[in-house]
Amino acid sequence: METHSLYVHIPFCDSICRYCDFCKVYYDQKQSDLYLQRLQEELSQIENHNLKTIYIGGGTPSALNDEQLEKLMGILKPYSLKVQEYCVEMNPESMDYYKLKILKKGGVNRLSIGVQTFQNNLLKEIDRHHNATQVKNLIRYAKQIGFDNISIDLMYGLPKQTKEDIEKDIDVLKMLDIQHVSYYSLILEEGTILKYQNYQPLDDEQEYQWNFLIDEKLQELGFDKYEVSNYAKKGYESKHNLVYWHFENYYGVGLGSCGKNNHQIIEHSRSLTKYLNGDFKTTTIEQSKEEMMFDQVMMSLRLVEGLNLEVFKERYQEDALEIYQDAIDKNKKEGRLVIEDNFLKATKEGLYVLNDILVDFMK
Repeated sequence: METHSLYVHIPFCDSICRYCDFCKVYYDQKQSDLYLQRLQEELSQIENHNLKTIYIGGGTPSALNDEQLEKLMGILKPYSLKVQEYCVEMNPESMDYYKLKILKKGGVNRLSIGVQTFQNNLLKEIDRHHNATQVKNLIRYAKQIGFDNISIDLMYGLPKQTKEDIEKDIDVLKMLDIQHVSYYSLILEEGTILKYQNYQPLDDEQEYQWNFLIDEKLQELGFDKYEVSNYAKKGYESKHNLVYWHFENYYGVGLGSCGKNNHQIIEHSRSLTKYLNGDFKTTTIEQSKEEMMFDQVMMSLRLVEGLNLEVFKERYQEDALEIYQDAIDKNKKEGRLVIEDNFLKATKEGLYVLNDILVDFMK
């Protein structure tokens, strides 16, 4: 399988959010300058420039200053000449009109803005340092410059958040000219501040109700759900993230990044010191055929379209309906799975209990 996607990790942040467990460090100009130099060295090891998608994530890529952002665009230019989708993550408080111009000039054609909520009081609860007005201004600037593919991240299950807060956030969406929404449930990961503070997340019933509400409201606004947590207007699904969900190959460069090369998962070290010293050490995890098949099922069932049974058979020379017959039969009987047009897919209700379904596939 060829590789046509590249993920680039920028680990620097101006502040650390209470819910975040991604690989990140506080922004330092000298470290960032050296990091970009090392990033260029690591990228030079990639021979294939025939990329279709590039995604720059973090951390907070927009924490880089103007000169560093220009340098990053220059480093990636040889790789971005033929891409269909070139996306950069950003926070509203660290992105401005001039930085947007730098991205536009560099060939970026998709923006992913970390909003989480438009309720300023809730933003303080998770140590976010922007406000709703900054988000609206950023989207307006982006439109003026010519960006027509904008995604925002929202969250539910935040501390002190109510159902009314969710409805207010969706009301704001009505007034924004955006094409994609990623709406995540807050998950308490080990090592996050909220985990240490013993914050209690939503119970299953409340999460179901809020998820159902979000699905309905976004559908009314013209956003089709195409993945467990992602909604897009027609034609604006994330091409890069679909690579992950289709369990295809991708390069990963930068501190803490991850890549996939057929049966190998390649994980980068999270040691900034080693990376800045030019040690691009990776750990290669060899996957068995059984592990690959399960991961394919796990990722594909996240999609509303489901698992392409024909593609599965071509990749593994195995019939998923035979291998996972017991799990499929059980969940079909319970109304959680269906088979349509040679796709195995979760029903609307099944998507809400996907983890329970996957447990059956592990037996």
